[in-house]
Amino acid sequence: MITESNEPDNLPPPLEEPVSVHRAFTYSACAPGWGDIYAGSRLRGYATLILFVFCTAWFTWTMAQTLNAVVGQLFDSLEGITPYVMPQLPIVSMGISLCGIYFSWLWGMLSAVDTATGRRHHAGYSPQASVAWAVGISWLCPGCGQIYTNDRRFGFILFGAYLLGFLLIVPAYKQLFLSLSDLAQSGQLPANNPLAVVGIVHELIVRVDYSFGKIFQESIKYFAVAFTMAALRQGPLKADTKWLNPSLTYGTALFGLGWLCPGAGQLLQGRSRIGWGFFAGYFSSKFLIVLLLGGSLIPVETADTLAWLPVIVQWGSMVEAPIVVGRGKRPEPN
Repeated sequence: MITESNEPDNLPPPLEEPVSVHRAFTYSACAPGWGDIYAGSRLRGYATLILFVFCTAWFTWTMAQTLNAVVGQLFDSLEGITPYVMPQLPIVSMGISLCGIYFSWLWGMLSAVDTATGRRHHAGYSPQASVAWAVGISWLCPGCGQIYTNDRRFGFILFGAYLLGFLLIVPAYKQLFLSLSDLAQSGQLPANNPLAVVGIVHELIVRVDYSFGKIFQESIKYFAVAFTMAALRQGPLKADTKWLNPSLTYGTALFGLGWLCPGAGQLLQGRSRIGWGFFAGYFSSKFLIVLLLGGSLIPVETADTLAWLPVIVQWGSMVEAPIVVGRGKRPEPN
């Protein structure tokens, strides 16, 4: 007996669930490559995952061998077999493997955002536009925010510039370790005067903090966040006025955003001139200290005093944006 079905013969295929850029980023932040696999790029995902696992295994093996040698020398010296001699540390292997871990982690997040954004675009879905996610993505991996806001080429440029910052920082840290080693070997670190030791170490650390490479990399990260806020405001959030209407919640969020990146709150409000002004003032003061301290034009004590200049600019940005929210000011015309 043949029974007729009440369902139509030609049903439309079920709609494909859109890929979430937020989920892809989170997956790759937890396990590099997982976000690409989720977004549909299995080859890129597995390649990133294999690189991450290889570098992690290399670093773990190197650390295990190093600890084994150090502990073995220590016990031999305690038993009186041989005098304690610090074994030669595989600094190069540890450095390369550790950099490989960090690079694969950063690349995994950037690649996941790129794959997921492209997948949504080709499927015809609208781009996602969350301020909180955009800030977090840009802060953890500079360049991701630009890809998130559909500026793929600029995102990869910023990512490359951020990686370049690591190479520029290396000389400053190398000088720090060499200086500490020379001071220790020459006996210039007085063991009976801890305040003098703290002062010497503080001076060396300040010189590292205000080295060109350190401030350059910091400026790239902050610029990525600021540019992402400007892109969101000029794009999907162009008609959004909640960041200018009186609100305790949004005012508090702008206060925190100003602390994270001076000028970003103003850019999110659509007030580009004052936003970029705060950003420029913050990093101009920092690069001024770099120039004066690096050129031996001022001592470290003066650099500590001048360090209040960027702090003042930062607090100005933090306070100004919530005040504008309280007043309900309209965005400036571009």
